[in-house]
Amino acid sequence: MKGKPLSDPNQPGDQQPNYGQQPYQQGQPYQQGQPYQQGQPYSGQYPPAGYPPPPKKRKKWPWVLLALVVVFLVLVGGCVALLGSAADSIEEESDRTVTVTYEISGDGPTASATYTTGDGDTAQDTDIPVPWTKEVQITGLGKFVSLLASNGIDSSGTIKCVIRQDGNVISENTSSGPGANASCSGTAD
Repeated sequence: MKGKPLSDPNQPGDQQPNYGQQPYQQGQPYQQGQPYQQGQPYSGQYPPAGYPPPPKKRKKWPWVLLALVVVFLVLVGGCVALLGSAADSIEEESDRTVTVTYEISGDGPTASATYTTGDGDTAQDTDIPVPWTKEVQITGLGKFVSLLASNGIDSSGTIKCVIRQDGNVISENTSSGPGANASCSGTAD
């Protein structure tokens, strides 16, 4: 079977069918359905054949959310570490034991002493001979120490209280007269 001879598109009667397309003219914007020509502005929805599709835009909100989560976790971790070290310091201080010496001196033969004990409670010794000393182990957070020395009713002399830690005076006070009280207080290191 012999086919039709090839026709020359430049010959007036030998045009190929157009199928409803308009010929492209230089300077006209691209319209859908027209073949794409190099240098022609593109305004259609899809890229012309032979060109790669434009890159998809990446969403930024997942990265922003991730950054916020990381910042939150760093802040929480820092606070936990800070509180943890503070709790360790508090526990170390509350477990630490120091030794203090309570002393009462004066003119009278006897006195009474009220002082803080190692667990923060108070104790009282009465009719103690003067001079008097007592060593006490102090624990706890504040390590608050106090001593109240009292003269007897029949003693008119002076009475003195002293609280020492490692030979250093924390507090001292003197009072005189019948029933006089000398009060010392402070914090052990």
